[in-house]
Amino acid sequence: MPRCPTMPMQDRTLEVATDQYCAAFGRDALPCIAGLDSALAGAAATMLADAVTARRPLRYCAIADALGGPQPPECVSL
Repeated sequence: MPRCPTMPMQDRTLEVATDQYCAAFGRDALPCIAGLDSALAGAAATMLADAVTARRPLRYCAIADALGGPQPPECVSL
């Protein structure tokens, strides 16, 4: 019997953190996480979880700024 492909743990963690963040602040408040590779997904998930715990939403570019990634296009946030 073939095994079902599974999502890497970092990606599942990011998915859960994203859902919790959106439940706390709304989907429109979600900072840009597009283009994150699996190596950075854990750090992004931690940032989202910490924001929920602190009850302080993140800026749109906060994750890209913190992880040294390229700035997401502003048109995506409109």
